[in-house]
Amino acid sequence: MYFLISNLFLCEFVGTTSVDPSVLENILWGRSVVPYVDCIIQINVVIAILVIETFLLTLMSYDRYLAICQPLRYAALMHNRLCLYLVIGFWLSSVAVVAVYFYFFLGLKFCAPIIINYFFCECTAFSIPVCVISSTRPFYIFSWVITYLLNLPFGFIVLSYILIIISILRIKSSAGRRKAFSTCSSHLLVVSLYFGIPFATYALTLSNTLTDSVYNGLTFIYFLVLPMLNPIIYTLRNQDIHKALKTSVNDMKEYCAVKGQSR
Repeated sequence: MYFLISNLFLCEFVGTTSVDPSVLENILWGRSVVPYVDCIIQINVVIAILVIETFLLTLMSYDRYLAICQPLRYAALMHNRLCLYLVIGFWLSSVAVVAVYFYFFLGLKFCAPIIINYFFCECTAFSIPVCVISSTRPFYIFSWVITYLLNLPFGFIVLSYILIIISILRIKSSAGRRKAFSTCSSHLLVVSLYFGIPFATYALTLSNTLTDSVYNGLTFIYFLVLPMLNPIIYTLRNQDIHKALKTSVNDMKEYCAVKGQSR
């Protein structure tokens, strides 16, 4: 599980570093122009990270399912070599998706300046200034296919948690149910935020109530705030982290008390 979490944090670090520096630069220097190459790199990195994170969260839900529903077979079914092979496959799959996406993107022919109303480069911003409409078909067909294929892992996650909840409800003792639920509470919260924000965006789009300001707010939470919350969500359940936080707080209190007495 920790190996999967470390890969998830690595993905979030790469994703945020591809978005945050350009956003901060635009805010600090008042720059309103993004180089074409930088924009393309940003789009492809974001797509790769989304693909990897979706697969990792799916594998983590399977890990929780085995830990709760098949505890005796957990070591045999979820060993380190399997996790390593799957994670390598996830990274290679994301590279393949980005390569195909980039190939179709190069076929787009633009006849006007691209105006991006969001705080980072978005795929939807490239639909209006395209000169040859036929060149956009492979690009958007591939985007549509990838979007719907990523819904399959979400269905697997939902199925895993349905089985987990059924197994937890079969536990007779309340202490056992609390312990079983605590093992998947962090992952469940992360998954809810990860998939909940895109679904909320999609629902607002269908109801024609999604404005640019609302969309910017949701994407800001999704790409900047959520990656900062995930490490906190996962680490606060760790007892060693609790002890380290308590020690740090106590040391800070003692330091402040000594400073106050010296004055």
